Amino acid sequence: MVRKAVGFVAKTMLVLAVALGALSSVGALSTGKTSATIHLTVIVPPVLQLSLNFGNGGVAQINGYLGNFAPSSRVGFAIVPNATIPLGTARLVSNLSSGYSIIVQSSNGGALKSQTSNSKISYTLLIGGVPVARSGDCFTIASMSRTMRDGTDLPVSIALGAIPTGASSGIYSDNLLFNVSAN
Repeated sequence: MVRKAVGFVAKTMLVLAVALGALSSVGALSTGKTSATIHLTVIVPPVLQLSLNFGNGGVAQINGYLGNFAPSSRVGFAIVPNATIPLGTARLVSNLSSGYSIIVQSSNGGALKSQTSNSKISYTLLIGGVPVARSGDCFTIASMSRTMRDGTDLPVSIALGAIPTGASSGIYSDNLLFNVSAN
């Protein structure tokens, strides 16, 4: 979206340069004074974009392990009580005056689920260091602020609370789908 806006601005500047060149050549050909009024209208298209540096196509799988598990490479993080686990960064670009909402859908309703049992470990999602409200399987945060042209980087993490006493050892995971929409 940003590239389209930059291309639009470049085309607008080219049209302006051609118009000014034409006016200056008209003035050079006539001996009298020449004046002209140019009205420019520039339309800035709405931009609203969210990208992740820890997922693919807005989807992120998070994996952790509980207990004395010897993780292979790429298994994930150790699940320990009251830990905050950084997932990565979400880059948001918005020029909307109406604001936007970031909606994150969790496959497990805001919990890491064991791959071998029915054990679940709940977590809180944090975006920009702020806990995000959860309703059912969705986390939602709304904002009215515009970003800089290059966007704003928002750290994304999960915060664990107490680990349930009946939680079994092993690998736990969840899938998160990130979306952004205009308010």
